[in-house]
Amino acid sequence: MNAGDRPTVLILGAGINGCSVARELVLNGVGAWIVDTHDVACGATSRSSRLIHGGLRYLEYGDFRLVRESLAERTTLCKLAPHLVEPLRLYIPVARRRGGLLQSASRFLGLTRSKMLSRLTRLLQRPSERGLWTVDIGLWLYDRFASDPETPRHSVHDLAEAGVPRVDRSKYRWLCGYSDAQMRFPERYSVSLLADARKIAGETNVDFRLFTYSQAEFADGSLRISTAAGDVLSCTPPLVINATGAWGDLTLGRLHVPSQRLFGGTKGSHFITYQAALKEAIGSAGVYAEAADGRLIFVLPFGGAVLVGTTDERFDEPPERAVASDAELTYLLSTVNQLFPDVHLSRTDVTLTYSGVRPLPYAAGGAEEAISRDHSVEVHAHHGIPVLTLVGGKLTTSRAFGELVADEVLHRLSIARSATTVARYVPGGECVPRDRAALAQRWQELASQFGLTVEQVRAMWALCGSRVAEILETQRIGDLDPACGTSVCGSSLPRIFVRWVIEHEWVQRIEDLVERRLMLVYEPGLSRRTIGELADLLAEAGKLDPTAKTDTVDVAVHRIETVYGREIPA
Repeated sequence: MNAGDRPTVLILGAGINGCSVARELVLNGVGAWIVDTHDVACGATSRSSRLIHGGLRYLEYGDFRLVRESLAERTTLCKLAPHLVEPLRLYIPVARRRGGLLQSASRFLGLTRSKMLSRLTRLLQRPSERGLWTVDIGLWLYDRFASDPETPRHSVHDLAEAGVPRVDRSKYRWLCGYSDAQMRFPERYSVSLLADARKIAGETNVDFRLFTYSQAEFADGSLRISTAAGDVLSCTPPLVINATGAWGDLTLGRLHVPSQRLFGGTKGSHFITYQAALKEAIGSAGVYAEAADGRLIFVLPFGGAVLVGTTDERFDEPPERAVASDAELTYLLSTVNQLFPDVHLSRTDVTLTYSGVRPLPYAAGGAEEAISRDHSVEVHAHHGIPVLTLVGGKLTTSRAFGELVADEVLHRLSIARSATTVARYVPGGECVPRDRAALAQRWQELASQFGLTVEQVRAMWALCGSRVAEILETQRIGDLDPACGTSVCGSSLPRIFVRWVIEHEWVQRIEDLVERRLMLVYEPGLSRRTIGELADLLAEAGKLDPTAKTDTVDVAVHRIETVYGREIPA
């Protein structure tokens, strides 16, 4: 796997970490082949709370390095991907002045991460609601670690103030506000990283390829890749990067690489609701609050909906089997109703659910929430080929983790780093107006230029930012047929855009479009007719046998109903 004097490494896993590593390597003249048994960003990347945050809770566990790195990356991502990452103000409801200091101290001293010490200090592990003093100290430290003059500092508010979430006034006395950020569509971020890697590779003659729905295995001292197209490729890379996340141990086993257990993932479940009362109660801000058992729960804005999560349960089954249980949903619904008793949220208000397994390091004992969220690299070898397994990591630190892994690879290949992504825009993040009025004006200009509605432009912009103009320039609507300018049923995305996505963004199956390219699984208007229209466009592009349309739509609908718990109307 060498193009001249340029080596090419094999990356297993097309999640956010695998994509980040590939981009870093290609930028530094090292080729990358990515192989995934499913699609891009189909694991924990698409199952997270979708926050870009410094990890306020990590302060309690003394993870200062991780907090500092996370906050620095939060600032970086807000600058480099402003179309996908937006600042978010969060509020912590507080009921009393004192409380939680002893419990926070025990976590800070690492007592909850040791099975033995956790038993000895059981009394300190009992839930004790964090008081104003505890929260204020934590937020003061958070501001100090951020060192970002453009980010508003923390603040304390009375519940009667305008513009703050309307939590239960009979229970809470204050709201402590602080700043973080939100990435609504990490799936789109991952695809953008791949698009950038492909662009760089084309400009520098570096070998970059992505194989989704494919398998890689060792055979006779080399690696054999069985692709979705039925081809079999053989290669001998200088090293292999195992970036399969919570599947990491299973991947090592499938490759017959001897290893002790590395992963001990916990399951986190979420739900999305379009209930108007809850949306009105939180406004444009998020709420970070304690449940009855002391766990911390997010209630976040999600476009026109509200995202609620997450749980934290040990999970030893294959990660693809993770779905939100009735017990988890009851737990989350109960917490929301304790925070906002006037909204009366019920199971019928839940539009969809999702659940994922965090790729956390294995820990035999201790509390689930105490397991470190930091990242590391474990090194093995098989047939003389080093295998680097990525353990841990999260959305916020994915760029930094990719940089760290790339440095390790470059060192092993005796190649000096020549470029960094720390100031490189994510495609679509260039020339994004920071003022909302200017952004609205830009959407209006694009709508007028290409004969579309502002709502259509806005919908495309949410997925690919300033690349909208470039994409629409590739094909003039009038040069095709008038229907290209109309939107797919149940969405505001014009068919001309969907056709471009199918052609340029590694789409193989209809679920790729619905769940991870067009993000329609989260649209309230999604229906069987929507999926049928997408199937027609896939068939038009030669990626679906027209005679298989009905069966394909049936399978897609069944998947959404079982994996996301969402009913799909006709």
